[in-house]
Amino acid sequence: MRKNLMPSNDSILTPELIKIMKIFGLVSVGIVLILSFFNDYRADNSSSKGPDHVTDSNLLYFKNVRQAYYDIDKNREAKLEIYRLKSRFKDKNLIFFNLSLIISRIRNKAYIFIEPSQRLQNEAQVYVRWLKDKQVQDTLGFQQGDRRSHHHFVKKIWPLIDGQTKFQVKIANEWHPILETEEEQAAFSTTAEDYFQLVE
Repeated sequence: MRKNLMPSNDSILTPELIKIMKIFGLVSVGIVLILSFFNDYRADNSSSKGPDHVTDSNLLYFKNVRQAYYDIDKNREAKLEIYRLKSRFKDKNLIFFNLSLIISRIRNKAYIFIEPSQRLQNEAQVYVRWLKDKQVQDTLGFQQGDRRSHHHFVKKIWPLIDGQTKFQVKIANEWHPILETEEEQAAFSTTAEDYFQLVE
């Protein structure tokens, strides 16, 4: 008669082994629970929270390197910081628009806003068209106070500033030159570049 060479279940699961397995299981569950509590507190360096989300590393770079080029207006109650380029246009008699960056410290968000000069402020919807070789290529508008249309407008116009494309803005059904000088184009491009480095 052949003997069963396999050990019985009683010899494998000794009381000491059962105790070790219980301890190991409880420790594993405890570690998973502890790590799940700290999951929301990790530094987030991804841009998966929307187009306006600011990562810690991008904000640190902006504060340490780019902030010096801006005038800062702090709204302490709303915990907002508004950045306007120091070299922006300031002549109220001209037709232009400046860009401002708004950073919300509590929401980790940054927004870009177009600040039209006084001659554009009566236009509820501002339309800009661009021309190459005197041919109109396209027209784009933004609505005063609508941050999404401001973001879309800047994202579309910024890459077109190449020194050759001409821009015109519509005021009372007439088209006037805008983004005409190197100074104006540089102020627009610099702020736009800083913003998209901040949120991307």
